[in-house]
This record gives sequence, structure tokens and C-alpha cells, in this order.
Amino acid sequence: MSVPHGIAELRRRTIDPDRLAGVTRVVFDDGPRRGVRALQARNAAGLSVTFVEDRALDASELVYRGNPLTWYGPGSATPPLDRDPDTDSFERTFFGGLVTTCGMDAFGPPGTDRWGRWPQHGHFNRLCARDVRYAVRWDDPVPVIEVGGTILQFRMFGEALRVVRTWRVGVHVNTITLHDRVTNDGSRREPHMLLYHCNIGFPMLDAATSWKVDASSTEPRDAVAAAGLDVWNKGAVPQAHFAEQVFVHRPSPDESGWATATATNPQLAGGTSLSIAFRPDQLPALFTWRMLGYGTYVMAAEPANCPNVGGRIAAENDGSLPLIEPGESHDYTLRFSVGGA
Repeated sequence: MSVPHGIAELRRRTIDPDRLAGVTRVVFDDGPRRGVRALQARNAAGLSVTFVEDRALDASELVYRGNPLTWYGPGSATPPLDRDPDTDSFERTFFGGLVTTCGMDAFGPPGTDRWGRWPQHGHFNRLCARDVRYAVRWDDPVPVIEVGGTILQFRMFGEALRVVRTWRVGVHVNTITLHDRVTNDGSRREPHMLLYHCNIGFPMLDAATSWKVDASSTEPRDAVAAAGLDVWNKGAVPQAHFAEQVFVHRPSPDESGWATATATNPQLAGGTSLSIAFRPDQLPALFTWRMLGYGTYVMAAEPANCPNVGGRIAAENDGSLPLIEPGESHDYTLRFSVGGA
């Protein structure tokens, strides 16, 4: 679809430019998602993505020309927990999607240390966004759909981390940018572990799917992953009793400072790719997840700011735990692009 640049030119052709590209605010009204608020953005080039207000403005479903690209887990963007999470709450509420944010003070296994306790992959994805805003910026040099908000991870006598989150979706091109600014509003130094869990599922994931990552090395997390090292980047048909495999990569930036992980399925709609670009000076680690079981049929690329996949206690023990000082801010940017035949 050819869309003229600028709101004035558009309004000569339609009184409602949102018909071409825009944001629809929704409240789900059935099943486990009932009552959950979200924003569904769609551009003029065949891309739509859902941002879940009640789950930290993480991105759940990504659809390109009618084809879902992301894995949508059993958590199904359920409402955030209003109680302390139990030991299996992550598995019950994990929606996967384009991005589930793990952090802001821990990722990996649950635990307790001198700073406090945390569930698997931290608290962040269960928090509600506030001050949510959205707009279509038709008159920008490169028109974009913008969705943003603020997420506070706060505990009395504990952490006070503020995240200002901004998503930008190209109006004419299939690009999505995520920018997070994390600020420590508290009075003490805090752990700051952050991982972006970016997930593909069927039909993007199938036996023909492969990953390519900009990395100088790839190592298995454990013996289970070691058995799959030769095929770490390959899809396959779903298998009963498949045991998850995690691989640890050392990302290699290009001349502009970006590294990329790209999933490609040459058989989907004549060839479809999803690329995730990040800056190793912000996120110096990359993990990939290969989980080809029945139903839980998913592969993921996971840029992170800490190389220890074993979690916060292990990271402190080996000296790799990131910290954020009072008043300090850290910035993170991810760029997603979708390509097709």
C-alpha cells in the first residue's frame, strides 16, 4: 500500500488516517486474559504488534501479513499477580511474545540474597505500566507509531527502579524499536540484571527455520545443551519429552556497534525473517533458547546485560553482577525488523 507522507496529504484522501496505521486500545473480555489492557498497533506495510499495558508494556503477539511470528505461551497475557509469586508462577504466566522483559534486578532462577528475594526471571513482567501514551507521528521525517509509558519496580526498604519505556513502529516499513531508560530512584546501590526474552513460534518456527547470530563463540549451558550443540540454531518438528537447551554466545558488534540475531523461515510466505539488533556495549551477553516440545514449541534470542545464565547469586559469586548506583540511569535499545518475499 502506497501511503503519502504527512497528515495534510492523508486528510485529502481520508478523514480517518487511523484506518491506514494506528493504535487500538483494547480490554480483553474472555478467558484468562479477561480485564487485561493492551494496545494493538498496526502499520501500513502489513505488520501488527500488541503491547500489554498490564504486563510492563511488553510485546506479546507480532503478526506479519496475517502470519503470527512469535510464540504465545500458556500465560496468555494474564493479569499480573496480586500476591507474592510462587515457585511455578513464571511458567504459569509467561506469555513469551516478541519481548518478555526479565529483570530489572534479577533474571534466571529464583533466589534470596542480601538484597531480598525474587521469582524466576524477576518481577518486572508482572508490573503494570502507568502514564501510558500513544500517537502516530505522520509528519516525522520517517513516520512512526509511538507507544510509551513508565513502569516502577518498587519495594518498601528495597529497590526503587523506574523504567521509561518507548516503542516505535515504522508506519511504512516493518521496523520496531524499543528504548528503555532505567533509573535508580532509591538511596542504595542495587543489582541490575536485565534480559530481553524474544521468542518465535509456529508458523515462523518450523523444521526449515534457522538462526544466525553475530557472535565470536557459542557454548552450551550444560550437558543437555551440549548434546544439541551441532544444531543449536536449527528448528525441527515438535518432539515428545524434548528437554530445553540453552546456549551462551559472545556477541560481536559491527562497525556501527550493533550485533544481530536473525531467524529465517524460507518456507513461510515465500520467505520470512525476523531480526533482533542490540548494542553489546549495553547488552554484552546473548543467550539462545531451543525448546521443541509439544505445545511449548519455541526458540528465542535473549540479549542480556550479564553473561551469567545461572542467575543473580551465581553472577555475584563470579563478579559479573551488574549494579546501578543511586541516581544513575542506564539506556538500552533494541531494533526489530521483519522481512518477506
